[in-house]
Formats: sequence, structure tokens, C-alpha cells
Amino acid sequence: MGERVGFGSRRSRAVHRLALSPACWGVNEDGGWGHQIDAERVLSEAAAVGEGAITAGPPGFLPDRSDQAKSLLRRQHVQVVAGQVHAILHHHATRGPELAHIDGHAHWLAAIGADTLVLSAIPERSPNAARPGPLSNAEWAHLLHLVGSVEHVCARHRLKLAVQPRFGSTIQGPEEIERLLVGSEAGVCLDIAHLVIAGADPVEVVELAAGRIQHVHLNDVDPDVARRVREGSLDYKEAIARGLYMPIGEGGAKVERVIDALRASAYRNWYTLEQETRLATSDDRPLGRISRSLEYVLPLLS
Repeated sequence: MGERVGFGSRRSRAVHRLALSPACWGVNEDGGWGHQIDAERVLSEAAAVGEGAITAGPPGFLPDRSDQAKSLLRRQHVQVVAGQVHAILHHHATRGPELAHIDGHAHWLAAIGADTLVLSAIPERSPNAARPGPLSNAEWAHLLHLVGSVEHVCARHRLKLAVQPRFGSTIQGPEEIERLLVGSEAGVCLDIAHLVIAGADPVEVVELAAGRIQHVHLNDVDPDVARRVREGSLDYKEAIARGLYMPIGEGGAKVERVIDALRASAYRNWYTLEQETRLATSDDRPLGRISRSLEYVLPLLS
């Protein structure tokens, strides 16, 4: 069997610009999500099988103090390339606190060496919040204005901004994505699975957002489970426990087609393997699924 390029080899590190998300190890800020693996083990395993790059994970995964976080990352020989922040963008009354929250997270991300802030527009500050109906024109105006303010925050901290259309958020489907692109100049995070779940075609989004994609989440889904989630007959969190996310290449998201479209668009930024999973017990070993995804996707990025 030939050498598995990129699997922990020092000489091949960052060749593919592929980072790993702690979400692949079952890490989540929801207290009822499932068994949580500690940061030391996640970083150690990520360094062993990946290219020495990760995303920051949810609040509490890495230390809040940037000096402690940098020490941990150095010890495990891992760099953080991006981090996500969730914020309510469509309410004028929460503008000040939300912008302060984003600014604090951007400051921390820049301090630990990240170069991209991934922004997700949430309906409210609850992990189980129901997605609201379509935003009014006034709410869209507030959202787009705040996205512009976040661009200024990111510029001040020398970070790129990537707004993530995400299932269950206030920006998810084709119409909302187009409204974001027309109404702002912000960069975009292309999350393949979340677009598929929301009923959008990732290749069409690549073409629509030409030149504005700043980060990419690579993932794959079971199309039947994804359809049930989109139709509302299956809760997203429960769907993950039932195998919504599959190793890349084993689902129906047509990841190879999306990567080809990104290559044609001259995309040169980071990819992240981001497949949310829920671990029932400490005996669950997510590394096998992660390795299967890497074996499929690394040749596509060469």
C-alpha cells in the first residue's frame, strides 16, 4: 500500500491547506451534546493524522487566556487557522452587546494566530432555538449593516471575515445567500453539508460567490436523513446521532464536484474537515471516521 500523503508527515504539512475541526471529535458547546473529549487528546490526534492545523472549536475548548491557549497549541505542534463566532445580527436592540462579543472573540483569535473569523447569524442565544420565519426588510437592513461593522472589526484585528450560511441560522437557503451577497461585500464560508441540508446547491453558491469565498467546510451527508431534517420531520441534533454526517465520499453531497468548482474559481484559502458528531460514551473512537474522510479528500486537494 502506498504512502498516505499528509498523514502526520512533517514534510507534507499544510501542503493541502486542510485543517481539522474539533467538532469531528464530538466537541460541542451544547452541554447535552454527548461525551466530550478533552483538548489535549483532540490536538494530539489532530497533529498525528492531519497537517498540524485546526479550527478553534467552541468557547471553552481552548483556554480563554490567549497565552495559555498558545502554550497548549505549541506543545501539541498545532496552529489555529480560523474560529467561529455565533451572533444575533438582525435585532437593532442587541447591536452593541453582539458587536462587543464579536470584537472580543476576534481579538482572541488574532492573538492565538488565526487568520479567519467565521460568522454564523443565529436566531437567539440558545443552542436549541427554533429558527424564526423569514426576516423582515428592517431586520435584513440591521443584519447587513452589522455585517459591515463586523468587517471593520476583522480588519482592525487583521482577520478575514467569512459569513457562514448554515442550516437553522438566519442565513441558510439560496434566497438568503443571494441577499447577503447583494447587500454586503463580506466574504463567505462555504459549508457543503449545511448548504445541502438547507436545499442549496454548493456548486451554484461557489459560482454566485465568485471571488468571495474565504473559508470552506468539507463534509458529507446521508441524503435521506438530510431531507428529513430539511422537511422538519427530524431534529438536527437527533439526526447527527442517526448518522446525518458520513465520511467524505460515502454520502450524497458530491464533494468532489464542489472541490472541482472551487479549483476552477481559483480558491486558495483553507479547507476544514468539519463533520459534527455526537459520542455516546468515552469508548467511541471518532478517529477512524476522520481518517476515512482524509483518505478520500486529500488526493482531491493535491
